[in-house]
Amino acid sequence: MFDIVVAILPIIITFVLMDVFFPDMSSDPAIQRRLQGIKDFDSKRMNLGSDELFKSLSYREKLKKSNLLEMLKENSDYRIQFIGVIFNKFKFVEKIKYSLKIADIKMPVDIFFMLVCFLIVPFVIIGMLNNNIMFLVIGILAGTSPFIYIRMKFLKRRELFTQQFPDALGIVSNSLRAGHSLLSAFQTVAAESEYPINKIFKSVSDEISLGREVRDTLISMTDNLPGSQDLKFFITAVLIQREVGGNLAEILDNLNNTIRERYKLLGMIKTQTAQAQLSGIVLGLAPVVIATLINFINPSYMKPLFTTDLGGMALGLSFGMTVLGFFIIKKVTEIRV
Repeated sequence: MFDIVVAILPIIITFVLMDVFFPDMSSDPAIQRRLQGIKDFDSKRMNLGSDELFKSLSYREKLKKSNLLEMLKENSDYRIQFIGVIFNKFKFVEKIKYSLKIADIKMPVDIFFMLVCFLIVPFVIIGMLNNNIMFLVIGILAGTSPFIYIRMKFLKRRELFTQQFPDALGIVSNSLRAGHSLLSAFQTVAAESEYPINKIFKSVSDEISLGREVRDTLISMTDNLPGSQDLKFFITAVLIQREVGGNLAEILDNLNNTIRERYKLLGMIKTQTAQAQLSGIVLGLAPVVIATLINFINPSYMKPLFTTDLGGMALGLSFGMTVLGFFIIKKVTEIRV
């Protein structure tokens, strides 16, 4: 019983640490306070005289410059600098940095690796003390949970972007029809949309305001949200229109309708394939869960699988076939539109 409690405790602590180290950016208290301060400033400005209004506008311009300088500061990716010197020698660390970036997780890389080690080491120690390889397997699975969490955060962010993107296209096309520039349309989207649309378009408008080429800025949007076909269509449409001309507002309206119909079709396909996908998940997890329970209840029954050569071969073969079957079911139920 004590081993079970010790095995489950790091997993529970994991989810607690996720909420601490991986905050939800859409409900960040600091951001909400800044937005409320801007709203209060605008409401007070309506009641000021001409001299006071001039002073308030001057103060606001200074505040913008200070915010710009703060934005241009290079933030360190490491909490402990000497660890950063070591990690910079490995290429896979750059991939972790990029994964944290696209998932919009504000966390130093060294703290992330400390979290992974914290999840793996207790199971490794318990496995060595009990001479049970099952704890090592559980430790590896627990160590991969932060990577799974990053993937889930990224997929959730991309899903929110896909849902909100047609509305953003409508705002851009309406702004262009009203006579605004493309930069002004992006700023309108950043001001009126929700997370993550507002953050992506605000970064684009800020880069264009700082003098970066529109083409390079639009192409770099895919770096912040890779895998989004809708965003690629939008960037391609804008770049082609800037080169050959045409009515960009009409092009965006057609793209908007196409994206909405495509999203409806994706929803229908997801509904039709939900049962098959759930079957694949159950079939993939059932052997692992059953083997873990039997190992806790009757370790001697599972001991030949870990102590004999024939048992090791059977265990490896069954694990490989389970993983292969899971990916086959996932591939069959994955329909691209």
